[in-house]
Amino acid sequence: MKTEESTNNLSAEDLKKSDISKKPVKDKKSGQKNQIFLTTIKKIGFAFLLLLIGALIVVLSLYLPSASALKKAQSELDRLMPIEAEYTSLQEDYQSASTQAGVYKILSNTSLLHIALVDNNTSRINQYIRYVEEDLNRLSVPKFPDLPTDLSTQFSKVKSHAADDRLKAIDELQDFYNDLLLLINNLG
Repeated sequence: MKTEESTNNLSAEDLKKSDISKKPVKDKKSGQKNQIFLTTIKKIGFAFLLLLIGALIVVLSLYLPSASALKKAQSELDRLMPIEAEYTSLQEDYQSASTQAGVYKILSNTSLLHIALVDNNTSRINQYIRYVEEDLNRLSVPKFPDLPTDLSTQFSKVKSHAADDRLKAIDELQDFYNDLLLLINNLG
């Protein structure tokens, strides 16, 4: 019986050995290669993760202040747009008021010249002729760019008749005055 048991034991041991031999034997070199490969992949992944985090930090540190500055600039621009439109409108109104004031000044001096012609006061006639000429030279009418030249030509007729034919000068001055009134009407 002992022999049978020993043969059974042997055969059981043989079976165990054959099962063990059927299992693949791991090569120490291939196991190390796998281990090195996995470690390298992990290190590359970790380095790539750190690279992405660094790039994200750089982008955010550059982008966020720029975006904030852009928002500030846009809000400032939005605030200034109506002011610019109002400024442009005020400039146009100022130009129109300035032109009207110049024409009213010429009208006033023309009325005073008319009184001086009626009174035959030579010094006042010369004084008001000079005032009207100076005001005509300064007059600028953007709506009618040729008008100051035409008015100067018309006033030169008044000036030429003022010394020798006062009645003709008064008639020319009345025509000049009427043209100034039409100009004021067109400007307003």
